[in-house]
Amino acid sequence: MRRILIIHSDQGVQSSLREYLSNEYSFEVESIRHFEEIKSPKELSTFDGILCENKYTDKEGFNVTSGRNLINFSIDHSIKKPIIILGEVEVDYGNYVSLPSRFSLRDVSLQLIKSLGVTEEELRHLKMPDYIQVEISNFYQLSNPCCDIYIKMTKTGEDHYVKRIYADDVLDKDIVRRYEDNNLTHFYVQKEDFEKLMGQILSQSLSKVVKAFKQGSKVLETSSDTYEISQNLLNDMGITPQTVKLAKTSIVAMQKTIAGSKKLMPLLRGLLENETSYAFKRNYLISLFFYQIIPNLGWGRGDQLKQTMDKVCYICFFHDIVLRDEELLKIHDSEDLALADITANQKKLVLEHANMCTTLLQEISGIPSGIDVIVRQHHGALNGIGFPDVYTSNLSPLAICFIVIEKYVVEILKCLENREKLKLNSILLELDDFFHLSSYRKIVFELKSLINPN
Repeated sequence: MRRILIIHSDQGVQSSLREYLSNEYSFEVESIRHFEEIKSPKELSTFDGILCENKYTDKEGFNVTSGRNLINFSIDHSIKKPIIILGEVEVDYGNYVSLPSRFSLRDVSLQLIKSLGVTEEELRHLKMPDYIQVEISNFYQLSNPCCDIYIKMTKTGEDHYVKRIYADDVLDKDIVRRYEDNNLTHFYVQKEDFEKLMGQILSQSLSKVVKAFKQGSKVLETSSDTYEISQNLLNDMGITPQTVKLAKTSIVAMQKTIAGSKKLMPLLRGLLENETSYAFKRNYLISLFFYQIIPNLGWGRGDQLKQTMDKVCYICFFHDIVLRDEELLKIHDSEDLALADITANQKKLVLEHANMCTTLLQEISGIPSGIDVIVRQHHGALNGIGFPDVYTSNLSPLAICFIVIEKYVVEILKCLENREKLKLNSILLELDDFFHLSSYRKIVFELKSLINPN
């Protein structure tokens, strides 16, 4: 069995690569975050092939050329193993090749097979799963699926895959919900159908959200579904032109819904009553309150104001994208973290997620400038690691605004979850006591003005 080492600072990328390579080709895969974790040349030489990100941002916010360091190390110690650098770098010679930073899992696997010299005969003998799991929420906007869909059942210790939905059958969200009500979290498709199905999910999700806006019906629900699907596919398939397009469509959908509302309270009430995920509610509400108060913050008018709002929606979409578990999404400070019953790996993910999301953003082209800085600072730490003991004023003004609004929204959602009467003025008084610096209290004042206009 071929042994592969993944060196990547993003645990989400690590997980996607590891699952894809082990499931599709039965490679034995190990992963570490940084090249510096390699203890000796002997340890590195035990692997048949190595995947390494080109560069990452360390705890101090500096770029580290991880890929170049690995190549130099392998040359110095005469390690002649195939090395694939994930990110543009001039290394296409010898055992070293590079892939574009916006790679797909398929691109990586094909290059790895080529670099390892895997023959067609070997490929035929590699154990591959017959069925690949797909998160059930990805099917919310899918109609007439292009392939058969299965569920997994375990009997006498063995997995059995039972066909429940046939290709071209009628499928809608209500049908999918009935499976969810029976605690089903994933559907399964045959491996040869996986890529075709993913393409269909992408294209239909895009068309559904466009149709919803043209017809003016189910806009909020469709926006929420598109948000969930786009985040799922970015995690499952990586950064591809298609997944980025869907993510941007989701962001635009959120923007249009917010911008189309003239009154705060009806939109707020409609969102809270709608059956959407915690992640969507939180990020949507953050964008909503931003949209309402930004004109009063003196950050420009017209196009400049619109550009700021564009940034906000991107920040809301990406700032926690590596935290897929709702329990982790609800951890906002050191106290929440201490009370959470989570594993050491989950704790590490929470502490480092802001910096990890920043690294992901740096791989995506065509997004508003400066977003990575805000995402890194969105919990109040300059380097994107952990939670600060006290909030300071040396953050970006947009990051400060985000911190205050997110805390406001989190408290609103806590009230709803605990079935308490929603008292916005009481929450704002608590924010007044919590934040002490004038730059933060200014945002609290603007939020108060929304509820109690003069």
